[in-house]
Amino acid sequence: MGHSFGGRLVSFALRGLPEGVHTVKSVTLLQGAFSRYAFATRLPHDSRAGGVLQGQQNRVDGPLVCCYSSHDSALGTLYPLASRMAGDAQGVAEFGIGQVLGAKWGAMGHDGVQAVPGTPSLKLADALRRLPTKGCVNVDAAAVVRRGGPPSGAHSDIVHRELAQLVLAAGRIH
Repeated sequence: MGHSFGGRLVSFALRGLPEGVHTVKSVTLLQGAFSRYAFATRLPHDSRAGGVLQGQQNRVDGPLVCCYSSHDSALGTLYPLASRMAGDAQGVAEFGIGQVLGAKWGAMGHDGVQAVPGTPSLKLADALRRLPTKGCVNVDAAAVVRRGGPPSGAHSDIVHRELAQLVLAAGRIH
């Protein structure tokens, strides 16, 4: 389990597993601060490329759960702005805010894993009742991840019983 850049760390650690090893039983990302397309089969803005972690979710012997919240303004506003600036030396001056926050630059902690075929999106309450046992799973945690002021919004509002229950369910610990 990892929060914010910790989610990025545990996700990239999957690449270091030896081939054929299936000891990671689940991964839960709480407000993951990296590209929503990291696990993508094909990038919507470049059909010749996949995400940097394409297929790595298959190295998990269980679900890769991505919790996101629309109340996370650190990932909904600040992350796309920083990504846009880092990815283009022209900066953001020529673009309107709506374009800057467009699909290309978003973080998975704001609206989930994108462009991975078969990825279900569930509300937190539904995920707690029945969580898929394999593959990427998006969980809208906005019902509990909702408090916090500017500039980060609810980014660090992750200390909730329901989220702990979700981590345990993903790991099949009952």
